[in-house]
Amino acid sequence: MNGDSKAKATSPNANRSYGTRNDSPTPNTNAHEQTPLLHSEDSARPYSIPIDNDQRNLDPGGNPTPIQSRWDPAYSNGIKAIVILLIGCLLVVVLSPLAAQRVLDRALVIDIHKTDIRKMDDTGFLISIESTLYLDSANDGFFGLTRLVESFHPTLTIDPTILSLGIPGLDNIQMAEFPMERQQMLIGQQLPLTVSAHVLVTNSTMMAEFFSSTLNSSTVQLSIRGALWTRLGQLWYMKLRLNRTVLLDGLKGIQNAALVSMALPGNHPQGGIIMSGVARISNPSTVVSMQMGPVTFGVYLSSRTHPEADQYQIAEMQCSQLQLEAGRSNNIELSGQLFHLDDWTRIEARGVASTDFARMESSEKQLLLGQLLSRFIQGDNSTIQVRALSKDPSLPSWLSQVFKTIVLDMIFPGSPTKDFIQALGLEQLQFGFTENKDSALLSGRLSSTLQLPPNVTFPIKVLKMKPVARLHPPGQPNMALLDISDYLTTTSHQDDTTLEVRVDLENTPLRILEDRLPDFYQFLNSSFTKDWVELGIAGDASAMVETGLGTFELGPIPFDVVTRQKGLGGLMSTPPLLKSLDVVDSSEHSLTVKVTLLLWNPSNISASLGDLSFLWSFGGYEIGMATSPNLTLGTGNNTIEAYGMMNPSLHCTRRRHDPLCDPEEATQAAREFISRYISGDNTTSIKVLGYPESTQIPLLQPMMESFSIESSLPELDQEFLISATMYLLSSSLVLELKNPLDTVITVLYINGTASYKDEPLGHILVDFEKDIAAPKPILIPANDHQNEASGYVKTPRLPVVFDLSSVGYEALKKALGGSLEVDVLCHIKAKVGSMVMWVDFVKDGVVANVRKGF
Repeated sequence: MNGDSKAKATSPNANRSYGTRNDSPTPNTNAHEQTPLLHSEDSARPYSIPIDNDQRNLDPGGNPTPIQSRWDPAYSNGIKAIVILLIGCLLVVVLSPLAAQRVLDRALVIDIHKTDIRKMDDTGFLISIESTLYLDSANDGFFGLTRLVESFHPTLTIDPTILSLGIPGLDNIQMAEFPMERQQMLIGQQLPLTVSAHVLVTNSTMMAEFFSSTLNSSTVQLSIRGALWTRLGQLWYMKLRLNRTVLLDGLKGIQNAALVSMALPGNHPQGGIIMSGVARISNPSTVVSMQMGPVTFGVYLSSRTHPEADQYQIAEMQCSQLQLEAGRSNNIELSGQLFHLDDWTRIEARGVASTDFARMESSEKQLLLGQLLSRFIQGDNSTIQVRALSKDPSLPSWLSQVFKTIVLDMIFPGSPTKDFIQALGLEQLQFGFTENKDSALLSGRLSSTLQLPPNVTFPIKVLKMKPVARLHPPGQPNMALLDISDYLTTTSHQDDTTLEVRVDLENTPLRILEDRLPDFYQFLNSSFTKDWVELGIAGDASAMVETGLGTFELGPIPFDVVTRQKGLGGLMSTPPLLKSLDVVDSSEHSLTVKVTLLLWNPSNISASLGDLSFLWSFGGYEIGMATSPNLTLGTGNNTIEAYGMMNPSLHCTRRRHDPLCDPEEATQAAREFISRYISGDNTTSIKVLGYPESTQIPLLQPMMESFSIESSLPELDQEFLISATMYLLSSSLVLELKNPLDTVITVLYINGTASYKDEPLGHILVDFEKDIAAPKPILIPANDHQNEASGYVKTPRLPVVFDLSSVGYEALKKALGGSLEVDVLCHIKAKVGSMVMWVDFVKDGVVANVRKGF
């Protein structure tokens, strides 16, 4: 009985705890020996389960039926799974944003391919960004777990949002913001992201610093921040925080800039010169393009002589649109004004513009402008500095600050036409030679044709010029230097881009280089003997010019040209003419003569030659010499007067060391010369020769040693034998004579023959010195060449022996009462002045009057 009661008190259900599973029979134990899994104060009390309808599933012994054994584990596992799922969902909900933020911070890559900034105004600017977004799974922070997600190709959606731009490290300060539209991308693929929006500037100071850094640095960091509402596939939205720093290629100071063309067409209405051109600015950035709208630039030259002043602003130019395309050379059209010198502005070291010109020297400004334009017209480049000016009052303050950082070292291009001096010549040259062996004086006109660049047409007036010139044979070293110590007055004439300049030289010292004397001698000799001679002129020239920019010095501008000079051609283009040969005095052995020589100088070279002596040569014998005092040979016609002597002994005197020299030969040459002269034979020529002692001027001696010209004898104003009258019955002859010389001629002896058509007529033989019956010697007075009667004489009757049997005499008789042309040959001994000499008078066609009487 007791055993049955114990069995009833400890039924099989008594050892089951709520929520636990008992799949096998449990040993029969007392209730007070159990330790429940979850216990409280009531756990010591016996736990009884009410009996309900479920107890039908129990067998009579209290054990579960087979159906109960199958459902208890499933129920328990389901509960566990639900709990785990709930906990997992909770963890996903809690941890997913954290994981996504970690992936965003570490794996998001933003590659910016192009950034275009334009339309800058007070509020901000328009920006267009072309970029690529993707997740770098290798850097996701989860050991590449995102690769597993990528395999499902889920879509990542980003809702429209506002992003801000800032500087890395200053997360709490933004400088601008812009909207971003709704974006979608497949995880594992790249998202081409194009953003075009208006950027609102919220911090102008930071924005100015950013743009300044972009313009002047090689790289610049930009922070992009903002809240992102994102959704992966069809899951819920997560709020993430974007804070990425991207690197942009900066413009590196925009140092590759140059004026590729420039024009100075004319005077500016506000003063100075109109200036226009095209600037080529290379944007080295491969990413950032900028469009800044109209910009005004100042052009500056660095000061050279004043340490307290850094630069001068010399010009101002504007462009209608400053656009710098990334990775390209951008052509910017500019126009403006090159200032007058008085309008230059000095920029001091502290960067403050100054209008106090009292401390500035105008000479420095003139020097700087002169050097700039001198290099320009010679085709040489210069360096200028160009700065953007914030002159527009409507310009945003932040953009105004950006403009101040645009400072370009720019090439100021030289003219494409480098041959500035197109032609240069020496005209109307006049050499003044002195006894100084290494110098002469040069007068004349230096003319030049200057070819201004085709893009320079503003008026230029050359006031004065200072050339430094060196003369040289073509292709040879310099042989002479022109010493010009001061500016020379200049005349100029401008025709569009051609400028004609003339400078007059007056007794300018010409210094001959000692080791180049032979070259200079050769030049002088060539100038005399050749029709054309080439002369090289090298050096440089500085000019004081007056333009719309002011008055300043231009140059020095180098030149090296070869000019062609018209030579004297040996003075033979028009042969020299011995206009007159007058005997003005005499001695027993020589005649003092005055010679007038006409020379035509075809060249543009004239010379003051000092005292020059010449030799007369006839038939190869030197029969006299003459000296022309202070001779000046000008261009064109020259009348040269020389005084000298005729002395046949001169020939052998100059050859005193030649034992074979025969004085008589020279005497015969002199006799023939005088004979032809008084006979009126102007086809006979005489040579005028130079010799080493012709001049005391060392520079001329080599040329004079080889000097030689040839001239015909002068024509007589009237024939020496004017007429003859023959008296047949008295067999006599009366002569009318005219003295061609300025000295008395005394006829001492005559031995002559007259003929008619080679038939003898008669013969005369009178020795006035020895024949007692002969009249006195015939005295022919000197001719003063002023009075027609001067030098005229009519002889007394002179005896003639006629050849009565000749044909000629028959012709003479037939001409009785008339005249007959006869040929005369006379050997005459005469005293010309004090010198006794023999001459031969030969004349054909002498008119002889034939008379019958006594």
